[in-house]
Amino acid sequence: MRRRTVAAALALILVAGGAACGAPEFTYVKNSGQKTYFKVPHEWHETDTGDVDDTLSGSNPDSATAQLRRDAWWSVAYDASAVPDATHLLTSGITAQPIVYARVADLSEPQQNAVSLDMLRNAFLPVTAEAREASAGAALGLTGFELVRDEVLTPEGGLHGVRIVYDYELASGVMHTFDQTALLNTDGSKLYLLIIRCSTSCYRDRSDELDTIATSFTVRS
Repeated sequence: MRRRTVAAALALILVAGGAACGAPEFTYVKNSGQKTYFKVPHEWHETDTGDVDDTLSGSNPDSATAQLRRDAWWSVAYDASAVPDATHLLTSGITAQPIVYARVADLSEPQQNAVSLDMLRNAFLPVTAEAREASAGAALGLTGFELVRDEVLTPEGGLHGVRIVYDYELASGVMHTFDQTALLNTDGSKLYLLIIRCSTSCYRDRSDELDTIATSFTVRS
């Protein structure tokens, strides 16, 4: 009887140990050379960013400019969709599952001279009133702008920047939320960018999860 009791106890320990060794909760994303870190839920999938980077930089992928951009940028994307695709960041369709995109980029001298908090706010889509007016957002399928959050950030090491959360109604007619953190290093020569996107209903339902990603974005300057 005692042997059976000991065996049962050992079995319970093994089961508990197996559960403890299950899949981790998060994937920790890092670029040690750029001293940039964040985390995403473990079940999200990494996806290639080449097409997104080409679109955002406005360069032909076969051009010398695109090659220079590849040398100056580091980027990564993780998508919660069952069919992960970094272009979900840019689509005018409905993004029912969240996607996160991060980039570290060296800034050219003209870009450094133009650096401001408003430039950081407008680093992805037009956010300030002046940028929205200049971009003719309605022509781009962007309407119904709503600013949800605008926070100035001053992390350690001389970094400075903003975290903004805003909504746009896209051409699909569905409201989408963009959660963007943009930081500059001390001399303004390097941009650190994190963007989370999904439909506004998705963002609301998963707000704790998405805030965890945004607040985990860390740069060691």
